[in-house]
Amino acid sequence: MEDSFFPDEAMVEEDSGATSTEQVAVNRTDANPADPPSEQPVPISAILFDGPPGPKDCRGRAILNIGLTKPGTQHSSPTCYNIPGVAQCGNFLANKDDGCQARIFNEPDCKTFANLAVFIPEIRAFGGYIRSVEVTCGVVSETPPPLNLPGLELPPGAMQAGG
Repeated sequence: MEDSFFPDEAMVEEDSGATSTEQVAVNRTDANPADPPSEQPVPISAILFDGPPGPKDCRGRAILNIGLTKPGTQHSSPTCYNIPGVAQCGNFLANKDDGCQARIFNEPDCKTFANLAVFIPEIRAFGGYIRSVEVTCGVVSETPPPLNLPGLELPPGAMQAGG
């Protein structure tokens, strides 16, 4: 039987039937499956387009391309960028460790705050009418503690029949 249904880059390793707990590995190139590969470095960039956001990507032509050097902590002072014209879509890319965010403004010179875009390590369209952006990196992300609302607990015996 011919294995033509596998793409050329697919690698299949057969299980030898030994008492090992390993299974068949497909397309795995790391030596230790228990230790996942670390996050790939993503350059710090913001690309703004004059067209509206599409289902997945921005449309139109790029009218502003901001590229910052790593690490993000060296860009901790907010920097305002005026956009030539009006942008309707943007991609904000960086690793989480860079801690970058862009404050979106409806007016030039970073006036009239409209929204906040957080840089993420994947291309995702961010829409709106953008005239200027203020980029800050090195922002420390804080996860808020879970809500502990004692008033939401039922009193003892409240779930009994007839109660």
